[in-house]
Amino acid sequence: MQKRLALAFCLLVFASNVQASGLYFEARSDSMGGTGVAASNRIGASFINPALLSILTPHSSYSAAEIKKAQQFSLLLPVVGAEGADSDNMIDKFDSLQDSYDGLEAAINSGDSSDVEGYRDDLVIDLESLKGNRAELSAGIGAAIVIPNERMPMAVFYKSYLDAVGIADIAQSDIDTLNTLDPLNPPADITDLDSQGVVLAGGVTDFGVALSFPLSIVNMPVRVGVSPKFQRIDTYHYSVNANNFDADDFDDDKYRNNENVFNLDIGVAFEPLDALTIGLSARNLFSKTIKTVEAQGREFHYQVEPLITAGAAYDWTSITLTTDIDLVEQSRFKEFDAVQYWRMGGEFKATDWLSLRMGYRHDLKDNSVDIYSFGTGFAIGQAFKLDMSGSYGEDDAIGAVLQTSYHF
Repeated sequence: MQKRLALAFCLLVFASNVQASGLYFEARSDSMGGTGVAASNRIGASFINPALLSILTPHSSYSAAEIKKAQQFSLLLPVVGAEGADSDNMIDKFDSLQDSYDGLEAAINSGDSSDVEGYRDDLVIDLESLKGNRAELSAGIGAAIVIPNERMPMAVFYKSYLDAVGIADIAQSDIDTLNTLDPLNPPADITDLDSQGVVLAGGVTDFGVALSFPLSIVNMPVRVGVSPKFQRIDTYHYSVNANNFDADDFDDDKYRNNENVFNLDIGVAFEPLDALTIGLSARNLFSKTIKTVEAQGREFHYQVEPLITAGAAYDWTSITLTTDIDLVEQSRFKEFDAVQYWRMGGEFKATDWLSLRMGYRHDLKDNSVDIYSFGTGFAIGQAFKLDMSGSYGEDDAIGAVLQTSYHF
C-alpha cells in the first residue's frame, strides 16, 4: 500500500506541467501564444472557432482582394507539433540503469566479483539520480480542407492530440539491498527491481465538419459556427519494473483503454467596429471520462471537458494584436490540478510573403509553466504557404510546430 501511495503522490506532484493549452496544434495560433478564438485564419478556424470560416464575405467591409483571397479553396496538410520537457534527462538515465542492471546480472552469472562490485555501484548511482525525475510530452497532427461558399463556408478536418507524462518512482529498498550486496558472495541471480517506470497519457482524435453561417445584425457582421465530430478518446497507463522500462512500449494495447463518442464545437464571432473582432468558442460540449487500465493497484480518469474561451483581435494594415482567455478551468486527468489559460499574441506582416509572430501563455491557476512563443509564415508563390512556430518555458520546456498549406 505504501508503494501505491508513493506512486500516486509522484504522479500528482510532477504532472502539473504536462497540460498544454488546447487539444490541437496550429502553427499560426501556437506562435501567437495559442490564441485564435478571434484571430484565427480560415485554415485553422475548424480547430479553434468554426465561426471564423466566414469572417470575410462580400457583405463585409473588406477590399475586393481580401474577399477574393478568403473565397479560395484551401488545404492544410499536414500540421505536426510537439511540446515537452525532460530537464532531468530521465529517458537517458533509464537506459543507463538498464545497462547497469544487465551488466550486474552478467557479472553475477560469470562469477566476476570485480565487475559485480562495479555494476552494483553504478546501479545505485543510477537509482539515486532518477529519484523524483519526470518527462512530459504533448504531440499532435492535423489536416483540414476549407471549401468556400458565400452562404455557408465549410471545412472537413482531422486532428489527433496526445498528452503524456513519464515518472521515475524509485524504491529506497532497491538501494538498500544493493548497498548490502557482497561482491564475493552475490545471490545466485538478481530479481526485478521494485522501482517503477511509469507513463500516464491520454489522447483525443477528432474527425468532423465545420460549418459557418454569416449573418448581419443592425449592419454588424456576425458569424455563427458549428462543428459536429466523431471523437476517439484513448488512455494509457504503463507501469513496469525500472529494469524493464521502455517508454516506446507505453501504447501497447494491454496498457490502453479507448472509446468512440460524438461531440460538438460551437463558436460565434462578430465585428462591432472595423478591424475589431470579438469571438467566443465552446469546444467539446459533451463531457466524457475514460478510466485507464489498472496498474500497481491504481487507475486514473482521463477527462474531455467543455472548454469555453473568449477572445478579441484588432487588425491594423500590417499588425494584428489578439488575446484569449479560458472562462472555465479544466484538467486532463481528474486526479491532476486544473489549469486555466490566458493567452496573448501578435503578428506583423512584414511583406506580402513574410509574417512574424510572437506570443505568451500563462496559467491563471499557476499549475503550469509560462510559455513564450514565436514563429514565421512564408508565402511561396500564389498557392503554397509554410508556417513554423517554436516555444520555450521553465523546466527546459520547448516546443515546435510545422505546417504546410495550399490555396487555390
